[in-house]
Amino acid sequence: MIRVQRTLAAVLLGASVVFLWGCAGMEYVPGGRFFFYHKELPESQRAIDAARKAGKDKECPADFQAAEKMKNDAYALYYACHTKEAIAKAKEAMALAASLCPRPVETPKPAPAPPAARPRILSFSASPSSVRAGDCSTLNWSTTGATGASIDAGIGSVETSGSRRVCPDGTTHYTLTASAAGESDSESATIDVTAAPAPAPIDRMSVHVNFDTDKSEIRKADHDELEKALHFVEKYPGCKISVEGHTDSTGSEAYNQALSERRAAAVKKFLIDHGVTSADRIESVGYGETRPIADNTTAKGRSENRRVEIVIVSR
Repeated sequence: MIRVQRTLAAVLLGASVVFLWGCAGMEYVPGGRFFFYHKELPESQRAIDAARKAGKDKECPADFQAAEKMKNDAYALYYACHTKEAIAKAKEAMALAASLCPRPVETPKPAPAPPAARPRILSFSASPSSVRAGDCSTLNWSTTGATGASIDAGIGSVETSGSRRVCPDGTTHYTLTASAAGESDSESATIDVTAAPAPAPIDRMSVHVNFDTDKSEIRKADHDELEKALHFVEKYPGCKISVEGHTDSTGSEAYNQALSERRAAAVKKFLIDHGVTSADRIESVGYGETRPIADNTTAKGRSENRRVEIVIVSR
């Protein structure tokens, strides 16, 4: 009896080993035709279920139906004992289910070209910024990123960085423009020009010529006075000379201004005619009643104000 029990136990143990070995790679599926299936079959079913849950049966119904049919064909082969073919078909169904409704591959848009570097003016100045008439100044500038530059007020194209000596006749506003690839930057600099100071006179002499009323012709009686002017000018050969006419306050300002100009011109002509200076070295100017040297309320004061001054200006 004991011997029979031992033999039965050995048989059961062997059957259990064979059963467990045969179930390797199998999956228990409750409610199926079989209790155990090769795992590829239920995996293909889960792949189809997941695709349906993701809405791919609506999104690409034809492809979904093809995947589902392939899964069903795998089960049909399995039930017909074509296990190897069934497993292969199940794998195909899983692969097809995983690739359903592929998203279109978006071609990446090329990155926009970086904007062209804007040229910049680092500095633009005039040194000195204020000069006397006839003097010069220097424009200095520096830029970055520029391929070209220009300065208006008659200068035109220049290097993108540099300097330029300028001698403006009057106050001038200069504008530097730096450019590159259609972009530009501008900056201005101003040179103020002030009038040159009048040269200090070297010497001065006043002559009192008695012109007839409202006249500017020199009378013979005044030649002796003008002889003094001739000798005075002869002492400064080659110098520039200014003949300045003055009046008293009798009459209107406009009348006295014109009268002083005519009388100064008459004395200038007298000096040129007597050869003490050339026309290019002498000028005449009238100041009317604006520069009195005595009291215009007295006859003596008015007489002193009616004068012509000869000024030695420069050599």
